[in-house]
Amino acid sequence: MVDRGLLYREWKQNQVVIVLSIVFLVLANPLTVYHSYSLNQTCLLHSDPKFCSFTVDYHIHSMIEINWVIGIILAVCLLGLERSKGTMDFLLNLPYKRSQIFQTKFWLGAIVILFSQLIGFLLAWLLILFLKPEQVNFLEHGSIGVMIISFMFYSLVMAAGALAGNAFAQLLIAIATSVLPYLIIALPFYNIEIISGIQIWKVLTNFEYFHEFENNLMTFSPITYVDSSWVEESKYLLLIPAVMSALFYFIGYISFIKHHNERNGYFFLWKTLDRPIQILVIVLGIFGFGLVGRSASQSIVGYIIGMIIGGVVGFLISYFSIYKKVRH
Repeated sequence: MVDRGLLYREWKQNQVVIVLSIVFLVLANPLTVYHSYSLNQTCLLHSDPKFCSFTVDYHIHSMIEINWVIGIILAVCLLGLERSKGTMDFLLNLPYKRSQIFQTKFWLGAIVILFSQLIGFLLAWLLILFLKPEQVNFLEHGSIGVMIISFMFYSLVMAAGALAGNAFAQLLIAIATSVLPYLIIALPFYNIEIISGIQIWKVLTNFEYFHEFENNLMTFSPITYVDSSWVEESKYLLLIPAVMSALFYFIGYISFIKHHNERNGYFFLWKTLDRPIQILVIVLGIFGFGLVGRSASQSIVGYIIGMIIGGVVGFLISYFSIYKKVRH
């Protein structure tokens, strides 16, 4: 349950960030409508009215497209920066359950993200009724979709913060997770295809065009939803980020209450993750740089050199990121 004392503490500590986030999220939607209106008025002043159309399109240059960034900022402030500054240790020593601490932090940010955007949607709807544009495209679907996607990225970064020992690690884990479904499936197959010369996608899936499978795979990568093209897809597509939001929430909640030993400044709070993640980073580095070497030289020699470089880079990045303690 959310505790009032903790809620007040979080509010006082992050007051500036929370207020600025609320202001941005509330104004982004109505400003999208007003921006379209101002463009139409400018057109009317300098062109023939028949060439001017007052259309509000939430797929083209919508200001709400970047609302998900606010979710990331809030999650880093609520968890990552506390770990980096060392204030999390003091908080955990207060007479509160770890579940109370996580729930208070998580739902404070969630309320800011969801209710601020809901108010913004209502203001935009009223502004549309007042200005009477000729056409409005994707108002409800776009606004609700951005709420879901903002909440998904917020949940993802909060889950990363529950696993990480500092803000840098939190962001790196979140970025890696956002593309991981694609990397762990697509990247190895591309390398097998280079080595064997056989289009593995066609062999395994019996698809004449494997790009369809690749596109379907990307829908399970959070990074895909940064692009607003999902607005034109089926409305049921938003069920995927909604389910991922719930999954990230439970991962973050369980991780926060289970990791009692705070490894101050280290990449992962759970030491058991260090070696498997290092191996994964090295393998992905080998595969990724191998593809780059192959593309640059169009030869197997370039592919091998790229794999060697990727292995070295992957080892160095994983070693200095995971095993080196960040001082507070």
